[in-house]
Amino acid sequence: MTKHKHLRVVIEDIRSNNNELTPELNSRLINEIRYSNLHIPAKKDENGLNFIIIEDNALKLTPLFTDTDEFNKFFKDTENITLLENSFELYRNVVRKGDIEGYILNPASEGYVLSKEFISDIAPPKTNFYSTDTYLPEELKKLKNTPNESLEKFIKNPGNALNYEGLFEELSKSNLLALMISDRDLSSKAVNGVISLKDSGPVARMYTDNVGGVYGAIFSGEDKIDAVESDCFKYSQVVNLAMFVNFVLSEDMEGIVLNPGSDDVLIPRVALLRYSLGFEKFACDEKLSESIFYMFLRD
Repeated sequence: MTKHKHLRVVIEDIRSNNNELTPELNSRLINEIRYSNLHIPAKKDENGLNFIIIEDNALKLTPLFTDTDEFNKFFKDTENITLLENSFELYRNVVRKGDIEGYILNPASEGYVLSKEFISDIAPPKTNFYSTDTYLPEELKKLKNTPNESLEKFIKNPGNALNYEGLFEELSKSNLLALMISDRDLSSKAVNGVISLKDSGPVARMYTDNVGGVYGAIFSGEDKIDAVESDCFKYSQVVNLAMFVNFVLSEDMEGIVLNPGSDDVLIPRVALLRYSLGFEKFACDEKLSESIFYMFLRD
């Protein structure tokens, strides 16, 4: 379960700065809130579920929680309370249309007030990647074998080590892969080398790399996947970069690692957040919106 540790660190840093929001702290807070999936308590009654409102310094606020532990710290009697997890966009819509004056985050710990004005002004991230015009499985199969020579040349240049903007541009025009792993051999489920998760269900999981925290892993080619040591069966999947970045940030990961085990190019969370709008606008091939439903046997 996501604990929203990065959001809590930002709030700690704001407290340490005498609760003054510098431009840098404000930007970090906005970005972490945008990609949060916080919990909201709702009270059961004869009319269904209603969000709870509490008063804090004469303000009518609805509590939000980073995790269930924080919820249990504040609500001791939870018999008639349901805890719901939602994306930021819902909380933005609620505060814009409702009577509450904002939210209070983790009232038993941080007790940080997110005002109605603050929440209303934040643009939610792109989360809907649906398209009716998508690549066919055979087209995806061809994309996965497309060489990314420009990207690989870029990352081999030591002078580009911290050039995240240049790296982002290279990534946005590349055909990237994720590594899917399974404890069992799935080749019997493949048709012409393609495994449809629509037919087989969720039979594999995405590989993540642990280098001082959990990082989402992407690859510039199938040969790079070979560098990953694993006892599991390996399968590749073509990545919609915007969807992948959204997943990494929403799951509170530390960032992305490109070609773990070989090039090990780290893109820290702070860099992903800085360029997140760019990923949403310029690194989203909507024809890849169904690529997550197809895996490929290794060539």
